[in-house]
Amino acid sequence: MTLIDHPADAMVFAPDLPRAYDAHRDPLALPGGKKLAVSVLLHAPSYQDDVPAGSVTPLSMAGGVGRDTSEPRHGQVARLSQWDFGLTTGIWRLLDIAERAGVPVAVALDEYGARTVPGLAREVALRAQEVVARGTAANILLAPGMTEDEEARAIAAARDAVTGHTGREVAGWFSPERSMTPRTTRLLREAGFSWFGDWPIDERPVALGGASGGLTALPHPLETEDMFVLYGRSATAATYERILEETVDQLVADADVTGARTLGLSWFGWVLGQACYADVAERTLAALAAHPDILLVTPGEAAAL
Repeated sequence: MTLIDHPADAMVFAPDLPRAYDAHRDPLALPGGKKLAVSVLLHAPSYQDDVPAGSVTPLSMAGGVGRDTSEPRHGQVARLSQWDFGLTTGIWRLLDIAERAGVPVAVALDEYGARTVPGLAREVALRAQEVVARGTAANILLAPGMTEDEEARAIAAARDAVTGHTGREVAGWFSPERSMTPRTTRLLREAGFSWFGDWPIDERPVALGGASGGLTALPHPLETEDMFVLYGRSATAATYERILEETVDQLVADADVTGARTLGLSWFGWVLGQACYADVAERTLAALAAHPDILLVTPGEAAAL
């Protein structure tokens, strides 16, 4: 296993965006001498069949049958039903697994799901330790072609729908398909958010500066995200489980050199919540809960470290 030793003048990667970062900042210290803080974010996005005129949609999306990952089209029942599975079954299976393991979790809801899926917001509010806003819908993106006003309204509408239907305060944001514009971080801060999870960025929270000051980038690596690895990379469940194990082992070992690390796990109800993958979630969360060097936190708590 190779350990990393940052040079004294190391700079975090955050292209073209102001950030408050001190290359000589003190190593991250966790309570009780823990070496790795792990947060789990469960995604419960709603996939919209009838997309409002003028919306920006992805050029490709995971899900459905065969290898068709093209831009969403009206009436794709195979794709719609797979994403809906995450709201009716998958997210609840993952919440059950987390509760049995004693692992705190956040659940990310979007505007459409919070407003239109019966009982979703209410039950998530009862069971999640943190509630996160996730944009308008799974297949409606933030895009540079939007005006600033349009983007600000979309962020505010998502925030208001999730807070209104859950009755919970919302401080975190995760964009659908990790879509952002150069002004998104400023607009998130102006909308009252304190952290967002779109960037893989670093292995510890990164405070932004300038007009985005007060907003923290909480990394959620792509290589440990179930949708990216299992659908984007077509990895097997066994490979994905080994990736999770080896990531944790490496970060714990790195902590002896670099100071404590953080890991944000990003899991989707329609992916890891499927019966065929559920045992991966069970074994992973049980191992994290039993690990003596790991601090289990919500994403919001991780962002505040």
